[in-house]
Amino acid sequence: MSEYYYDEELAMAYKVDPVVASMVEDEARGVAHAVLVHTNVKITNFKKEKIRRIISEVYPSDQYDMDAAKKAFEEKVLGKLLSTAVKIPKDEYDRIKKRVEAAY
Repeated sequence: MSEYYYDEELAMAYKVDPVVASMVEDEARGVAHAVLVHTNVKITNFKKEKIRRIISEVYPSDQYDMDAAKKAFEEKVLGKLLSTAVKIPKDEYDRIKKRVEAAY
């Protein structure tokens, strides 16, 4: 289930898909050597610009298991992206989106 955020200072609404982690294997040796963590983010601003990006990070598997890598990703990468945003319910996100689209 997606999560929704709004940054009033920047006038941006964010839709963040669930964070996904998977093991990356070394093909030659057949062993896992990294954890790839990623999510899709959709950003809408009041200029009616929409940005969709896949944000990802790779963590070494000898230091992180999948859950620890997800947590690190959420704290560091998403935390930085959403640092001034507040979590909002989906219906509020839809109202903001409708208001933005009606303005143009």
